[in-house]
Amino acid sequence: MLNIDWKVKRQSLKELIAQRDGRILVGIGVANGAEARQLHHSIYELYDQDAVPDFIGGFVTFVSGYLCAAAHGLPDMGYILRGEIVHQTDIIEQATWLAALDTGKPAFPIGVDIDTGYGNEPASILLTCRQVHKQGAQYVQIEDQYAINKSCGHMEGPTGAGKLLISAEEMIETRLKPAVSYAESQDDLMVMARTDAIASLGIDEAVRRANLYVEAGARLIFIEAPEDDEQLARAAAEFKHSPVLSLANMIEGSPKTPYKSPLELHDMGFGMALYCIGPLLAGRATQRRYFSIVGRGESVMAGTDLRPERWFEGFHEVIGRQQTEHWNRFFRGEQI
Repeated sequence: MLNIDWKVKRQSLKELIAQRDGRILVGIGVANGAEARQLHHSIYELYDQDAVPDFIGGFVTFVSGYLCAAAHGLPDMGYILRGEIVHQTDIIEQATWLAALDTGKPAFPIGVDIDTGYGNEPASILLTCRQVHKQGAQYVQIEDQYAINKSCGHMEGPTGAGKLLISAEEMIETRLKPAVSYAESQDDLMVMARTDAIASLGIDEAVRRANLYVEAGARLIFIEAPEDDEQLARAAAEFKHSPVLSLANMIEGSPKTPYKSPLELHDMGFGMALYCIGPLLAGRATQRRYFSIVGRGESVMAGTDLRPERWFEGFHEVIGRQQTEHWNRFFRGEQI
């Protein structure tokens, strides 16, 4: 008999926040469904080994605009629009649901980067929030860069110079108000407000904007790309004793923000650590090595300590090959 719990749970982000008791949440970006399933399996392997430290209060699967653009072979410079991020959210939600069915363990909450909201008018923001929420988002991250002519928070602006920002007032009136209004009408959605003001206007303006965005109803706050340890510490301290969760975004190798571990960010007072594109960067380094070895006519299987004999079958286990075979046999009346 094959027992399938079709009502397998997804963890509630609001509950994780309410129960975190000073612990830090860790968000990890995934570029596709395979990465989303691997994240689920890898983290629950750590839980099974009692290897998740006490200072971590839970995990979030993050749908990144940067990763969505990269999946299309594009930089994070305003190419991705609403349809692409909604579709990406649907893929990640489906993959994590299947992984939860496979393991019998709840899927992690999903956070979605909606850039500037994909439109200049409040109605556009409402539509974006509705569509990604319908596909499984439990928080939306929206930023104060100008229109869709935006850039990754750890890069320069779209022309290679400084980032262009809208005013804090416009951010609140046209983006945050509709996003917060929609989120407050739902039981399982929150708004994260991101400011990119450091790059163009400095840390004081970034802190000022962050506080205004919190006053406007953002439950999560994100001061992007502090340039040194002092700015990073200030971003943490500003909301350390607030019910609002402050996020720090870590990108491996970025010159924009000092890189910190989840433990270091927890000790600084951040409520959430985001590692949004690291899996892509790590995968690229491995792929580049693989392509170079094959391109030189050599064997990838020689001289490696990464157990390549498990690559193929190990991937099948994570991606759900056995899960699918069992379902097909069970519903045809075969004994499992």
